Amino acid sequence: MVPETFIDREYAYSGQDELLKKRHSRQGVTDYFYDTTGRITACRNEAYLDSWQYDAAANLLDRRQGETAQAGAGSVVPFNRITSYRGLHYRYDEYGRVVEKRGHNGTQHYRWDAEHRLTEVAVIRGSTVRRYGYVYDAPGRRVEKHELDAEGKPYNRTTFLWDGMRLAQECRLGRSSSLYIYSDQGSHEPLARVDRAAPGEADEVLYYHTDVNGAPEEMTDGGGNIVWEAGYQVWGNLTHEKETRPVQQNLRFQGQYLDRETGLHYNLYRFYDPDIGKFISGDPISLRGGINLYAYAQNPLSWIDPLGLTGEWVNPKDINFSQRTISPHDYAEIMRNGGWDWDRSPLRVIDIDGQLVSYDNRRLDAALEAGLDKVKVIRIDPNAPHPDSSTGKTWLQKFRERFRDRRNIKAGGIVPDKGLNSRPERTSRGCK
Repeated sequence: MVPETFIDREYAYSGQDELLKKRHSRQGVTDYFYDTTGRITACRNEAYLDSWQYDAAANLLDRRQGETAQAGAGSVVPFNRITSYRGLHYRYDEYGRVVEKRGHNGTQHYRWDAEHRLTEVAVIRGSTVRRYGYVYDAPGRRVEKHELDAEGKPYNRTTFLWDGMRLAQECRLGRSSSLYIYSDQGSHEPLARVDRAAPGEADEVLYYHTDVNGAPEEMTDGGGNIVWEAGYQVWGNLTHEKETRPVQQNLRFQGQYLDRETGLHYNLYRFYDPDIGKFISGDPISLRGGINLYAYAQNPLSWIDPLGLTGEWVNPKDINFSQRTISPHDYAEIMRNGGWDWDRSPLRVIDIDGQLVSYDNRRLDAALEAGLDKVKVIRIDPNAPHPDSSTGKTWLQKFRERFRDRRNIKAGGIVPDKGLNSRPERTSRGCK
């Protein structure tokens, strides 16, 4: 029997491979807009209209695209820790972990262990307090979630089994269990879910239909009938959710599992908050993950972070040089052969009026020569002190000093404030 409803999607991209338009047979047309560094600045469709501004470290600012800062509203987020955003307020502990979130829907208190794992949440709505606990195995994977009674005893348990770093099965005590199947070996994009039935009944296979970033948008049964569907805001919250029968679909962005009690997404090594598009604790690999320890992905429509560890990757063609000359190097062949360690040696970049400019010009030149389509970057806070300055000069001041370096002036003049798009000349006396 042919199902009554068909699902059809069409996508249109820019020359920089940015998703510009999405046509969905059940959700209509959605348009996306970007700045020159590839960060999404606005999204528009029939059900959802929003826009965003960022500081130089890619933190969301508490105003929308086109709005100017209000009195007292900063243009940077200190330490990349958002404390106020669109009616939500966050408080952090001395380790940089969120310990309180307040908003119109109530207050949440978070408790962490010595391994920076979230172990308990208290959700307060009016005079009602509900507490939840989380249990982890030795590798740090969550293996149980439960509710706590007034005496602190767990009940209403859900347990999780893992296949490496992928969720393989969840079991709800006294109810059903679900087995997850993925689209490919090593992928975190869900393909199907097998719901185990009661003894004597047949198991049921439900099929996922995902968006371009792997987030589930529909779930169908064996007859092709939709049993669950949802639409997403850019940073992962839902615009709508509908089910024709209770299937409780909790997978979100690849590698993420929605905790409905808090609205947070469990992301293996961290928890992601779609209200602010960031993790609520710092990157466990510290600065090797990038200068912004809380960042998710520059563009959640096309980038994923299934383990909660991925740094930011950018097309090198979108980055400008801060020099007209460079000294010779042999990096390109190493990069071309896949031997470059981007975790150890990423590109340090600064955002100047929406344009990324590199401090590491030889690496950028080598990436372009090698034909790479993405490089790992660390966004430098322009107001942070430069580590090589003995007088407290900031990174932005050091960039401007470099722009005015005599070697640049001799080779063609002061470098423009937004850097140079053309590759520098190699010379034995060039800037490094």
